[in-house]
Formats: sequence, structure tokens, C-alpha cells
Amino acid sequence: MKGTIGFGYNEKVKRTPPALLKQLEGVASSTITDAQRRTGTMHPRIKPIAKGSRIVGNALTVELPPGDNFMLYVALKLAEPGDILVVTTQGNQTKAVWGELMTQSAQALRLGGIVIDGLIRDKTANQERDLPIFCQGAVPVSVEKNGPGFVNGEISCGDVTVRPGDVIVGDDDGIVVIKQENVAAVIEQLGAIEKREEQRVAEIAAGQVLPAWVEDKMKEVDLVTENRVLE
Repeated sequence: MKGTIGFGYNEKVKRTPPALLKQLEGVASSTITDAQRRTGTMHPRIKPIAKGSRIVGNALTVELPPGDNFMLYVALKLAEPGDILVVTTQGNQTKAVWGELMTQSAQALRLGGIVIDGLIRDKTANQERDLPIFCQGAVPVSVEKNGPGFVNGEISCGDVTVRPGDVIVGDDDGIVVIKQENVAAVIEQLGAIEKREEQRVAEIAAGQVLPAWVEDKMKEVDLVTENRVLE
């Protein structure tokens, strides 16, 4: 770790291998959270600014104080292509920590996306650029650039603990965090989930509109219903 009182960063981050990340491409955030027993989902206050946004990558975490974004620039120096900046602003609800010029820098560095538990500005300009941004919203006023803050430590973003190297998956539904040590196990679950969904689609097409477990559950809780014929 490098730094002084109030400032610091961890330069070396153990990242999830690209081969594992590739297996998560195209997988919905809803499927990911199902695969890890409905855990790891950030609060829905964090939303994509553009419809159809999609991110998969390693987290590079940034802790900012309210009203300042200096350490975001340090994070950009430390980031590697494909990284997802995951940023906490300590509850700041009045100032933007990210703008269009920073997006241009992030694109030049080939980052995978940005997740901010806070606000941005230049929303329309950012929507027109090919960098997925997830945040709480937009506001015109910017922040100071003095610090303090920390890069690549454990943070809370969207009410979920995020550590550098954890995997971030995001789409229109929101953001899911996969703990780095659980990535392989989550990937293992994806095949079984896909198979169950395909089976359910086939059942509906064959006329079994409701899953079989509904009747079993109704009997368990002593609910009685007349048989209904679906035409």
C-alpha cells in the first residue's frame, strides 16, 4: 500500500482471469444473482444512464469523500483495460464526481465501464459515448480535486461490499457483484439454470402454463381451487 494519512492506494490487484470473464459475457444480471442465491445485487438507485448498457469486468474500487473526486484520477492511472471503476461517494447527493472529459479518458484507457454510488454530469454527452455508466443520476455542479480518498480497498457501493478484483456484471436490470473466490462456482451454476429455463419454456408451450410446484405449495398451505381449463 502507498499513501499518507487520508490518501492511499493498493497498486497490485489480483484480477479474475479473462477466460472466466468471457464465460459471463451475455449472462443477465438476474441469472447471476440466481446463481449465487439472490445475493450481491446493488441497490436499484444505481441505474444505467443509457438503455442497453452492459458491463462485465474486474472491479477497481474508489473511495471518495463527499464533494471531491481527486482519487478518481489516481484510479485512472492505476486502471487496466477492461477494468470497471466502482466508486463510493460517501452519500454525496449534490455534486457530480464524473463528467464527459473523464469519460473520454476512460475510453482512451479502454476501461469496461463505471459504477458510481453517486452523481455524474454531462448526461446527454455521456449517453452518446460508448462507455457504460451506472449511477444515481445527474446534476450540473462539479466537485473539488483535493482528496482525500483511497483506491483499491474494500468499499460499500450500492449497499454491497466490493473488493478490488471482484467481478461486476451490469445491464438494464442493475448491478451484481460476484466475489472473486466465487466466480468459478457461479459459472458452474449457469448451465443448470439455463436448462431449467429451457424446460419451463417447453412446458408452457405444451400447455402447462403454471409450474408444477404451484399445486404442491397450495396443498401444503391448505389452499383449494377448482381445476381451471385453459383454452
